Amino acid sequence: MSLQVEDWGFSATESGALVIGGARAETLARQFGTPLHVVDEVGLRRRAQQLRAAFEDAYPGPVTTYYAFKCNNTPGIVQMILEEGLEPEVGTLYEWQLARRLGVSPSRIMVNGPNKGDLLARAVIDGAGLIVVDSLQELDTVDALCHRHGRRARILLRVNPDCVPRGMNRASATGSRRQSVFGLDLPSGEVSRALRRIAHRPALRYAGLHCHVGTGIRRTKDYVRPLERLAACVAEAADLGLATYVVDVGGGFGVPTSRELDTVEFLRYQAVGHLPTAPDPRRFPAIEAFAETVAGTLAGICERRGVPLPRLVLEPGRAVVSGADVLLLRVGQVKPRDGIGTWVITDGAAGTVAFPLFYEYHEVFLCRTVRAPRNHRYTLVGPVCFSADWIYRNKRMPPIVPGDVLAVCDAGAYFTVQESSFGFPRPAIVSVRLGKGTLLRRRETFDDMIARDVGFGDNDDKSQPTSRPLPAVGAE
Repeated sequence: MSLQVEDWGFSATESGALVIGGARAETLARQFGTPLHVVDEVGLRRRAQQLRAAFEDAYPGPVTTYYAFKCNNTPGIVQMILEEGLEPEVGTLYEWQLARRLGVSPSRIMVNGPNKGDLLARAVIDGAGLIVVDSLQELDTVDALCHRHGRRARILLRVNPDCVPRGMNRASATGSRRQSVFGLDLPSGEVSRALRRIAHRPALRYAGLHCHVGTGIRRTKDYVRPLERLAACVAEAADLGLATYVVDVGGGFGVPTSRELDTVEFLRYQAVGHLPTAPDPRRFPAIEAFAETVAGTLAGICERRGVPLPRLVLEPGRAVVSGADVLLLRVGQVKPRDGIGTWVITDGAAGTVAFPLFYEYHEVFLCRTVRAPRNHRYTLVGPVCFSADWIYRNKRMPPIVPGDVLAVCDAGAYFTVQESSFGFPRPAIVSVRLGKGTLLRRRETFDDMIARDVGFGDNDDKSQPTSRPLPAVGAE
């Protein structure tokens, strides 16, 4: 079954033109220029509300839902998500500072990541709500920072459960001990050693356990085995006098309308241009189904072991922002080549504004006619001078002409945080509500692009040349 714009909560006019948040996509492209990220504000807030409510309704104990800033850290978008009751999960000093700038107290922030650098000291000194410890070395570093600054740190131990969801691209399997750098290793005894150290270090306040098994998970049962493996860690902690108050199941919930390519699909697509099939939203479990599985598994473990229900923590990203954002691109050239095919050259693709297109399936619509038959095959590419700057190879679309606007769906997750200029200004971001567009991020200017280059800014001293001038053309 083919994807329809209604699968994202969008609509179309009687003539078939794409409408996002009550505004025609082509009108937004003319008003704000392209490439352009368009965020459906109502859809974004709805997704945040539904996810939080699903887990709070399913779990008999307390629940806290964090939002993973790494997925999309645009300040205006983050602010909307925080307004819907989610808390900040940060992995960089920039993200910490952004949460603070948005008025969040340190005690509400969770700090995560495999190499936190200066963020770790800031988290300890300012009193982060939770610090997710990723290694034995980091555990010792946190303890040393606590002693140096006279602080105590509330920590979760990140456990690598060595669980890989079926069909997952290995690069996304964050719970694999072979493929992933994250977490303390169970088989080699790292978790046991960490718990013993904590038991004898009063500056370290053990709060509980954390695990994360992958991104774009599409089966609810993929959360069962990791939780069962955490259960043994809970028991071991109890034997050392450490009560587990928090169990963090991470995030990784997939979305109905986009998916990562598995390893075989990725290789076939890269090698021969075989386009993978689109996901079928009707076969994707609702977020309530994920919540029921996670909540039921954790509650059942606690009942069997006779221990109190811990606080259930989750930290989604993609499931909140992915489907609320559409990337609009304008077609500049349509270039047929006899016996080969037709290229459609746009003003953005994987090399600049859409890197996830390299390894994920994202649907593309022709904005002026989303219902027209897809009876032409194109290779959709971007403006960069290297051959891998594509949107799709061998993609079936309605007839495309120069000046058309294309809509790349599910652009909310990892598009903006991975964009690069490649000599092009990075795009604007606009939110749309009730047909009105509001600028969240202006388009990058030339001055923005050279702002960090010494000697080229408007306020830099240009009185002294920084290098020998080049000779005139033809000069000896």
